[in-house]
Amino acid sequence: MLKLFHSLFGAKPAGNARYDRVVIEAAIDRALDATDPRLRSLSGHRKRLEPAVVKAIDHVIALADALPPAVEASARTYGEDERLSSFFSSPARMSEVFGADRALLDFLDTPQGGANPVYALLVVERTEKKVLGMAMQGEHVQREVSQVQVSFDKHRLVEPQASEEENRRLVMRRAFDQVLTMALTRITMASKEREALEAGQSVLKAKLRALQSSNFGLAGADAGEPADAATLEAKLARIETDLQATGTGAATLPRHLDILVETLEKAPEQLFAQPLSILMDRLGIRQDVPGGTTVQLDLVEVRNSGGQAIVVLPVAIPRDAIRVRDVFAEAKRLLI
Repeated sequence: MLKLFHSLFGAKPAGNARYDRVVIEAAIDRALDATDPRLRSLSGHRKRLEPAVVKAIDHVIALADALPPAVEASARTYGEDERLSSFFSSPARMSEVFGADRALLDFLDTPQGGANPVYALLVVERTEKKVLGMAMQGEHVQREVSQVQVSFDKHRLVEPQASEEENRRLVMRRAFDQVLTMALTRITMASKEREALEAGQSVLKAKLRALQSSNFGLAGADAGEPADAATLEAKLARIETDLQATGTGAATLPRHLDILVETLEKAPEQLFAQPLSILMDRLGIRQDVPGGTTVQLDLVEVRNSGGQAIVVLPVAIPRDAIRVRDVFAEAKRLLI
């Protein structure tokens, strides 16, 4: 069964080793659990996977190291950081979003939840659409001008923790998981070797849907799917039982191992971060040149080989910047 909270990237290497042996073995096990555990039946599978796993670890560590330092996300810094003021309409709205975030609320209920500030990776989705607006042409106002409006929505916090170091470690693990999700996607799309293996492919597809909907990688969870770890673990356990019942697949499993090795070796093509610079005014309209009310947003966008893209920003959230909704008080006010 997939151990979602198995530690990765935590152990320190001994001597001159790049990575502790425990980390490499745990990463190999995680790769097998997250894709097709039946690969354990193949002779030499760990030896084949190890170099590819090391390459993937190198990549996700480099990816996390490329992120900017955490910025304080508070009412005080809202007006000073153009990223925060572009992501949220006001400091109050920022506090409301934080107070309604499930991952943050779950963290606050843990023994480490008293931390101040709380470190997390803020994730937003960027959308651009064409609109008609007004623009200055020399000294005249021109109407019905085609413009591009940029907006940021679907805010969520990833891996809230008491320290920036621990948050980054878990972001590395999540990035590694995203590469594995891409491997599982490729495996499920591989051509079926024979009719008898259709059941196995169907089970793998069910597993992929479960992992994608549970926020296993960087993409958001779908509404209505299990979000808590216990429910997801139970669902995955049932899927793994069904998968084992489909048999080993003499011709198919070597192909699955090839796909997993190739995906890990090409981790930089599966998941990558790139700088994103946007010139826009206070209304979110893209501009061609700086000046006036134009601001320049220097962002980091993370993309995967499936075409998904998110904008990420490490944040340090003071406790007084978290406005937790009191649903009972709100209900009481509505009844009065």
